[in-house]
Amino acid sequence: MQPAAPGESLFDAEAALAEARHRPTPPAMPPASLSVRLKTSRLRELIPTRFVVRRAERRGRALWRESAAAREDALAVIGTIVGEGRSPAELAELAEQHLVEVEVERALFWQRWARPRESAESHANLEQARASARGVIVSCAHQGPTGPGHAAMTSQRYTTYSTSAPWFFERPSHDHWGRRLARWHRRLYARNQRPLPSLGAFPVLRAMLAEGEMVLIQFDMPGSRQTRFLGKPVMLTMGTSRLAFQSDALVLPMLNYRVAHRVWADFMAPLDPREFADEHAMHEALAVIHERWILAAPATLEDPRREGAWESGATPEAWSRPDAAQP
Repeated sequence: MQPAAPGESLFDAEAALAEARHRPTPPAMPPASLSVRLKTSRLRELIPTRFVVRRAERRGRALWRESAAAREDALAVIGTIVGEGRSPAELAELAEQHLVEVEVERALFWQRWARPRESAESHANLEQARASARGVIVSCAHQGPTGPGHAAMTSQRYTTYSTSAPWFFERPSHDHWGRRLARWHRRLYARNQRPLPSLGAFPVLRAMLAEGEMVLIQFDMPGSRQTRFLGKPVMLTMGTSRLAFQSDALVLPMLNYRVAHRVWADFMAPLDPREFADEHAMHEALAVIHERWILAAPATLEDPRREGAWESGATPEAWSRPDAAQP
């Protein structure tokens, strides 16, 4: 039995690790109407990705021209991310690009997830972290084509563990969303990425990292730590830096992005908790890295107002936890 951290009940690390490492059978693709089956068929993967991406880009630009509701929503998303420091022309350009990126992301999901491209420096950073014999936390944000981009780790035959909200483990429904969810599970398992329920996952991840495993954590999620982020106070989770300090794991910042139809993965040099005064200092350093990447391409960040993120708590002035934003 592993001793429990303050505030935790006694934790059976051996049993938890065995369960987490078990490879479950992915859910079957649920039946659906003919139109939904055609839209979610694996035959779509036969269409060259460059054509699929170009069509999605055209669709996004058409939405901007033809849908007032889409324009208004996209402007609200960009305003929530970058605040009010940009000109109306800049905000409009970013909002249009956001619509394009949303359409491209949706299209890429149904394509074959090929291994992302990497620079030699990026690949060396990943290999350096894995060669350390220490646990590795890959720190990324909901930016760019995250699904295809995360294959950068698993394409190297590294098993990667991540956490997902309860909805990810629900039985797939007989509609477009349900078939997307089933395909998502199959792709994760096929590339050796293991999703774990987020509730109660901290001690499991800590034990995994202590044994030298690789864990992927999204940095841009609501939490209890007020952080100066994207030019505003944002309540962020500190799970990454806390896990790093408690397990002596390296942290590998990662950015996913696309150039035309090709997906790239960029790994920075790993951050070592031994080189920071405490977990708060490491958290602030990660915030600076992800802020720089997001502000360089804000149109590629997912809507922070989405369900499961900050929801109504995200405004141009501040992002507060969803529960704190309730009347």
